[in-house]
Amino acid sequence: MMQMVSVTGLWGITFIVSWFASLANYVWENGFKLDRLALTSAGVLALILGLGFGRILLSSQPEQTAQIAGFSLPEGKVSEMIGQSYAGDEAEFRQAVDELHAEELRQIRLLAQQGAEIIVLQEGAGMGYPGQVEKLLADAAVLAQEEGIYIVLPIFTLGIEKPENVVHIIDPNGEAVLKHVKYGGTQFEGSLTGSGELQTVDTPYGKLSAIICWDADFPNVLKQAGEQNVDLLFVPSNDWLAVKDIHAGMAAFRAVENGMSIYRQTGSGVSIVTDAYGRIINRVDAFEEESTGNFAAIQMVTTPISSVNTLYPMIGDAVGNVMLVAFAGLLLGLFLSRKRQTAHVEAGPVPA
Repeated sequence: MMQMVSVTGLWGITFIVSWFASLANYVWENGFKLDRLALTSAGVLALILGLGFGRILLSSQPEQTAQIAGFSLPEGKVSEMIGQSYAGDEAEFRQAVDELHAEELRQIRLLAQQGAEIIVLQEGAGMGYPGQVEKLLADAAVLAQEEGIYIVLPIFTLGIEKPENVVHIIDPNGEAVLKHVKYGGTQFEGSLTGSGELQTVDTPYGKLSAIICWDADFPNVLKQAGEQNVDLLFVPSNDWLAVKDIHAGMAAFRAVENGMSIYRQTGSGVSIVTDAYGRIINRVDAFEEESTGNFAAIQMVTTPISSVNTLYPMIGDAVGNVMLVAFAGLLLGLFLSRKRQTAHVEAGPVPA
């Protein structure tokens, strides 16, 4: 059923779930007698599920794969360090950030030497004051050149009028070839709000793009990925216990809508890698695994990279809009029908 969103978006799922409930109630009230209406409705439901199953069964093989590694900070580390910065002890915060960045660079090098071609960090992994994050970007650029890798590096810049939550992609030449400013939920962070315009970069591994955490909750914005035939979307994130499963699951639907693979590296939550059909290739729950060393949710995944044409990016919420118009028409029809019935009762029986 999840495959429906490649055409209808989430509207189709809502409609089918509601329709099935209505059908079950109709059959129940009619003593489980399967009349023409019930059989037709059941047949349409079966057809939709069958088409979804067929789409998965006949799915195309990815054009290529890449060895992609990711890692996150231990649970609560980001909040702890940001809280430390707001506490006012600048010297202690600077020292903690410098040590963290050095550890992250060592971890990136280690994963590269283990065979990773692309390395992804969680949201907020590169935090600090402007000078510190600039140094981290420069050091990461040198490291990318030395190891011949791509680095997906999220940066959270503090100590400025409007904090910035940004993700960069650094290529093997040491150039920052993509920069995306977070646009989702920034009012709660108090950070700069991005334009919502998706950036892409063509690489030997296909067309890559990157967003941050809450950005993935906006299908209307993210359908740009399908329009631009993005092959792989990186979603560095940072969650908390109560939303860890639902938030990771929501991101998987963006993969199906836009026909692309997703690599979601998450702190304090669930990290997942999916293919273009929403199938989970790898899943790491930071709350269930035992952290060893300085980092958590370490992944090393052979990731499929390819795009699949879907209808949703082209038609957007057209199906949902039709449903809304039809619903308004249904309400109007019921209102007029009830009004006619009331007028008929008030008129009384017609004289013989």
